Amino acid sequence: MKRSTILITTIAALLAVAMLSSCSTLSKLESSTTVSVSGSGTVYLDADMVTFSINIDETRDTTALAQQATNKKMSEVLAILRQFNIADKDISTTALNFGSRTEWQNGAYVKIGESVSQTVYVTMREIDKFSALADAIGSQVSGIDFYNVNFNASNRADATEKARELAYQDALAKAKLYASCAGLDVESPISINEGYSNYGAYTYANTSAKYLVAEAAMAYDTEVPTGLLSVTVNVDVTFRLED
Repeated sequence: MKRSTILITTIAALLAVAMLSSCSTLSKLESSTTVSVSGSGTVYLDADMVTFSINIDETRDTTALAQQATNKKMSEVLAILRQFNIADKDISTTALNFGSRTEWQNGAYVKIGESVSQTVYVTMREIDKFSALADAIGSQVSGIDFYNVNFNASNRADATEKARELAYQDALAKAKLYASCAGLDVESPISINEGYSNYGAYTYANTSAKYLVAEAAMAYDTEVPTGLLSVTVNVDVTFRLED
């Protein structure tokens, strides 16, 4: 019986020590001073590639005739794209549609024919040739839609990493300023949470082939301002402070 009493007493003592240790740790955490700040980093870069879409939509008496007309124009467009060294892997069909075309006439829908449309998405990696390409398509192929022109940068990933570094440094600088005002020093971060990343790709106004043809007829070259691209990253950081 005496031995059991000693064992129970020993276990109770160990539990008490563990509870005191836990409370001590909790007390230290609760009494620690922290500062939470937000940082932002932005990197600017020049566009070196452009993406755009081209849509061809033809209506004829039959689907077969409409498809032939659409295929003919698409072949002309693809030939021009390849003249500007755009690889097949950078040209993809995003839509191919067949359907009846109707028109509202005298209070009712009237069928006017069968339509076939095809849309391709193009990536051009020689951005300096884009203006010439737009002129060529606009002057050689009519009745198409040329739209969703977006300028981009191939080194976007590197720019994003640099923006993250700048965002953290911005947060650290703010934390040091607050700590200095309070007479404290900044220790290691407790938590780091990335808020949001924003990529500002400049979008050029949608352009119809009819407009391009009219411009070409007046012997004007298409002007394509690319603007300046940017990558912005925001981060929230909590730092521990000490005396």
